[in-house]
Amino acid sequence: MSTSERRPARRDSVRNRQLLVEAAREVFAERGFGATLDDIARHAGLGTGTAYRHFPNKQAVAAEVLRGATEQIVTDAHEAREVSDPWAALVQFFERVAERQAADRGLYETLIGKGDYEAQAEIWPRIVAAVRQLFDRAHEAGAIRADAVAEDIAAVFALLGPAYAMGRNVHPEVWRRYLVLLLDGLRAEGRTTLPGPPPTAADIPALLGTGKQF
Repeated sequence: MSTSERRPARRDSVRNRQLLVEAAREVFAERGFGATLDDIARHAGLGTGTAYRHFPNKQAVAAEVLRGATEQIVTDAHEAREVSDPWAALVQFFERVAERQAADRGLYETLIGKGDYEAQAEIWPRIVAAVRQLFDRAHEAGAIRADAVAEDIAAVFALLGPAYAMGRNVHPEVWRRYLVLLLDGLRAEGRTTLPGPPPTAADIPALLGTGKQF
């Protein structure tokens, strides 16, 4: 095969890989890790064989898609350090990450351990190290309880998962209410006014996704 013949083939290969990554980003954001590599290939308009030539399984493409998204979490922590008030800095960090997770099921699911194990091993230590500086500053200012640690963020984000799901049944911003409730548990003193209207008794079936009426 001549050089000129190989170059178009390489360009097609690069293009197909990019199409698969972009399709995976959209599919995982909407459907989470329940999506398959076949689903991704169809969304990209490519054959299943093409998908498997580029990625051995969906975990491999997920690791590539979500690496950039989780890197943004570290950036969020670094940017929050620019906020002068230590408590406001923590709140900004949690709100930015939670907002992104609410819109991206794949990001949420990878943070709670449904993605590639090796990717997990890289993701969390970097996130915790970046967030620890926010916690240390808040501790020094007496803004958060003494027994709160940076590692607690994993549980806080995991606990928001049901609130993200509730948003699909009630209103998309309902997670903000429960984030405030969780963050108030970190405060050394004082409480924050909960944003948004409280749910009514009639909302509870929808919140729980039962579809039934009391």
